[in-house]
Amino acid sequence: MGTDTKVDKIVFYDGFCVVCSRFINLLIKADERKKNKFTSVTSKFAKKYLDKRLDSNEVGKFIIYISNDKIYSKSDAVIQVFTELGGFYKLFGILKIFPSSLRNIFYDFFAGNRYKWFGKLDQCHLPPKELADRFIYD
Repeated sequence: MGTDTKVDKIVFYDGFCVVCSRFINLLIKADERKKNKFTSVTSKFAKKYLDKRLDSNEVGKFIIYISNDKIYSKSDAVIQVFTELGGFYKLFGILKIFPSSLRNIFYDFFAGNRYKWFGKLDQCHLPPKELADRFIYD
C-alpha cells in the first residue's frame, strides 16, 4: 500500500508493547466488519504517513488512530476506535464527558510505565497469516 493511498481507518501502535499488542488483538476480534487496518509505528508505511502529519519526536509515544482523514491520539484514539466499532463499545463514548487533558494525564502515566509493568516484546508483534491482510507493513 503506497503512502498516497487513502486509508479510511487505521490504528498505529507500538508493536513491541505487550499491552498495545493485546489491545490490537482485542480490536481485531471486536471489529467484525473488518473496518480497521493496523500498523506498527515502526513500519515503513507509518514512518512515511505520520512524518507528514505529526512531530516525529511524538510518534511511538502513544496510540494514533486515523479515521476518515482525521487524526486522533492518546485517549481520544482509544475512545474513538471503540465507539466506531458500535454496539456495546459505543459506551466508551461516555468517557468524553471528561476533558481530554484530564484523560491524557492517566493515559500518559500508563503509557510511561507500560514496559515496566507489563514488559516489552523482543520483536514486533506479528499477526497470524490469516490476518495479514488487516496489517500494513510498508
